[in-house]
Amino acid sequence: MTQGIEPDTLSVRHRFGSRLSGEGVEIGPGHAPFPVPGGVKVKVRYIDRWEPAENSSLFPELGDSAGFPKPDIVANLDVERLEALDDESQDFVIASHILEHLANPLAMIVEIDRVLKVDGLVVLLLPDRHRTFDHTRTPTPLAHLVEEYRRDVREVDDAHVLDFIVASVRASGDDRDVETLLKERTAEEIALHRRRSVHAHVWDMHEFTDVLGYAGSELGIRWKVLDAAEAGGEGTFGNEFGWLFSKSACRAREGDPRDRRTTRPTTGRTRLSRFRRRRGGGRLS
Repeated sequence: MTQGIEPDTLSVRHRFGSRLSGEGVEIGPGHAPFPVPGGVKVKVRYIDRWEPAENSSLFPELGDSAGFPKPDIVANLDVERLEALDDESQDFVIASHILEHLANPLAMIVEIDRVLKVDGLVVLLLPDRHRTFDHTRTPTPLAHLVEEYRRDVREVDDAHVLDFIVASVRASGDDRDVETLLKERTAEEIALHRRRSVHAHVWDMHEFTDVLGYAGSELGIRWKVLDAAEAGGEGTFGNEFGWLFSKSACRAREGDPRDRRTTRPTTGRTRLSRFRRRRGGGRLS
């Protein structure tokens, strides 16, 4: 059982996890690593920024039994991303509740694709902004993500952190105006929340589908949908949505996908043409 989560909320995660095999990584497992099959079928390594002691000190509200796993690779995912991994070296990549924390989600999607073998699997889960403390926030526009990708942003800036802090305070019942709440923030508070890795970006499933559409049409990502889960669906954690993808052998139209870090994407709002929020069948194209 994944610590801190009731078992009846994990059936979708177990369903996704049952498809995994070989050797792969989980990015930012936090205190609740994704459940994978036991035995010799699957070997998972963890990539995280902090050792367990540092994680525990940053999240004292989780208590002594939080159970942060020791990372196999220590890396700042905003700065170093997945540089420690070779191209096409992983049978699977698990990105569960991690993209929303990052300064540059599109860059991480490109990195995941780079390290994944052809036919390798991606588990992608994200929180639904309507079902968390983010419910007062507006969705992150696709154009904003594209601009961050074009500028190769590698740090969550103060504006993102402040947006998260104010939303969290208001979600707790403080309905004072935003300007008043912003004036009360301190540099120390901002620095602490940046170290805790807050939700820098927010979406629901429909909104994030546009992000995947852009990755497919402009960044050459070729992932086929094998399974999907909507927020609030039976057997889910309630506040999350996501997909299980496989990487296609088809190459990017723009050339070698290893050169995508230099891609200069256009800003327009692209949508998926054949991608559907359902189990099976869709493709990012």
